[in-house]
Amino acid sequence: MIRFRKLSLIRQIVYLSLFMLFILLVSYVISSLIAKRIIEAKVTESVSRIFLQVEEKMNSFDSDMEGISTFLFYSPTVQAYLGSDDVLTRILKNQEVLSVFANTISLKENIRGIQLYDKDGSYMASVGIGSMQSVDAPVESFEYSNLIDIPISDARDSKRSFYAITAPIYKLDSNRLVTGFMGVGRFFMDATNFSPILKSAKVTASSQVMLLDRNNRTIASEGKLVDQDAFVPGEWQNNGRYIVQTITLPRSGWKLISLIPRGELLADLDTVKRFNIFSYAVMICILCFFLFIFFTRIVKPIKELMDFMKAYPRKGGESRFEVTHHNEIGVLGTNLNKMLDDIDSLSKEVQSTQARMYEIELTKKQMEISAFRNQINPHFLYNTLESIRAVALYHDVEPIADISGSLSSMFRYAVKGSNFVTVREEIAHAGEYANIIDFRFRGRFKIVIDAEEDVLEERMLKMLLQPIVENAVFHGLERKIGSGAVHIKACRIDRGRLMFSVSDDGYGMDEHQYAKQLDKLRRYNEPGHWSSDDEKGIGLLNIYRRIKLFYGDEAELRLESRLHEGTTVSVAFPASADDEQGEER
Repeated sequence: MIRFRKLSLIRQIVYLSLFMLFILLVSYVISSLIAKRIIEAKVTESVSRIFLQVEEKMNSFDSDMEGISTFLFYSPTVQAYLGSDDVLTRILKNQEVLSVFANTISLKENIRGIQLYDKDGSYMASVGIGSMQSVDAPVESFEYSNLIDIPISDARDSKRSFYAITAPIYKLDSNRLVTGFMGVGRFFMDATNFSPILKSAKVTASSQVMLLDRNNRTIASEGKLVDQDAFVPGEWQNNGRYIVQTITLPRSGWKLISLIPRGELLADLDTVKRFNIFSYAVMICILCFFLFIFFTRIVKPIKELMDFMKAYPRKGGESRFEVTHHNEIGVLGTNLNKMLDDIDSLSKEVQSTQARMYEIELTKKQMEISAFRNQINPHFLYNTLESIRAVALYHDVEPIADISGSLSSMFRYAVKGSNFVTVREEIAHAGEYANIIDFRFRGRFKIVIDAEEDVLEERMLKMLLQPIVENAVFHGLERKIGSGAVHIKACRIDRGRLMFSVSDDGYGMDEHQYAKQLDKLRRYNEPGHWSSDDEKGIGLLNIYRRIKLFYGDEAELRLESRLHEGTTVSVAFPASADDEQGEER
């Protein structure tokens, strides 16, 4: 099997075709043999059923003859004739006996003679044809003889065969009880009485049915297949020209034989064979046609496809397979071309991604340098604010001390070495910013913070929340007449991610502004865009860049805004990130 798999497709098809032809030939031979055996079995079964019917008719004939013998030989006339030892009495009753015999012959056409013998087997009386020879007495049962040759002067019977039926005669008393053996009665029968029975047993027109005696001599036959006198059952059984079936009649020991010529029986099968040969020839032609179609529509296109794939590295990336078929091979070629197009597209995308990764690394380095430079001013301001707070506390000016403390905490948080903090620290930083806003706007704006307890110890990127809150205050609430509020919510969402939601009830954005902001966020993935200097300062785009830089594709920023209703900014990213993870991204 492994060797076959290693062969070329053409050789596999040739071998499979030869194997199919072999299977067709074997199936033809086997089907012919099976059909022949089935026909012979059906005929044999049919002959067996017919023979059973013939046997029933023979048994019916036996019963009929037993009835006739009982009626005849146990009549008062015959009983008195055999029971008398007086010669004169027998002479006087002889005519009566002959008259009774003659009446019986006239009533039963096939009885051609009746003879009567005494208990010693000596001849006493007869009517019709028969042999004058004595019989072996006593006879104990109803017996059939073999074929009897009797010379007859009557031209009507000169060519007929006869057989004898011998019946014992017992003496009956007045109560019809047997008291002793009296003699023997004998019927000489015309063998032609079996012709109608044998005729009904013929299966085909040329078949022959024969009735043989115990010496294999033909008593009666229907058909002229073989020489009756030369028939030997064993030889005909073994010569193969005939289907021979034989049964032995239990009462007489005769044989009933059916001879059916195989040639006649299988004549219809020859017609079926010719039809099968024609059918198999048509199937072979169809197979050859399919092989031709298979070669031209499948094998040849596959070879063309293989040649193209071998030559593709030499021709270059712009070459494509020429699709000339509309079957599965054509679909395969089309998909191959599409795959090559996708490979070219992926190659270009890989190059673009590499350029983008270079820009990301460059921007990251720029951010690190900028953060290092900016640490000087926050440290100086932090120290200055601490001094102002100390003076305010000394002079008992609590508002100045509070606002200086909040601002000092914000600067200290900004210059903190690590880029990652806990959610609790980020919310605390937003709270300090809320104190400054409350002081600046005299309580006009409120910042409300709602954080779930189980997220407070999760780690996150520093300085994400305060810039979003600052945007909400200066771009949303300041443009609004009257008071306003900013709601900050921190919770856990799908796949264990954290989400910060900052909602204000400020001025909002019209459709043009909203679309412009969404377009800026969408163009983040375009190479060269997000490293430009058009967007300076800390805004939404900067927040989006930072979370994408550190969290990758799992980071998400959503913006929703309606004019005069407010704006909601939602930021989602994986929980428990650390500095090493950010660097790896």
